[in-house]
Amino acid sequence: MSAKKISAPAKSPSPMWLTTDNPAIVFENSEVGRLKKKIWDMSEKEVDAVLKKYEIPSEPELAKPGSYIQTTVRRQLVENRRKNDIVLIPVGCTENHGMHSVSGLDSFNVTQICEGVRRTSKTGLRSYEAITSPASASPK
Repeated sequence: MSAKKISAPAKSPSPMWLTTDNPAIVFENSEVGRLKKKIWDMSEKEVDAVLKKYEIPSEPELAKPGSYIQTTVRRQLVENRRKNDIVLIPVGCTENHGMHSVSGLDSFNVTQICEGVRRTSKTGLRSYEAITSPASASPK
């Protein structure tokens, strides 16, 4: 009786997970996951350059009239939408981040990202229109 040679399964050209030097950190092999891994692999200098490009950090724009739906008079909202129909909606979780931090941290971070996109957009965003609403809430 001759022994059958069993070949190893072929390696997939695109694994499901992208690994890092830290075994606890993996990213899904998708467009978003690859972008996250690219950012994870950046040096501090490269991250600082990206943040500078989008003018982050900057002063929050919430108090700036016309920068949010909630701070823009209705007549101006209608006019803005005729010029541009792009609306950025930052969505972040409201959750317990421990005794050392605030529960709106995720919402505040994504709001600053949207403000940076609005400031540096080449699509002609005239007014940053956003509704900040928590995606979930934790009673803890």
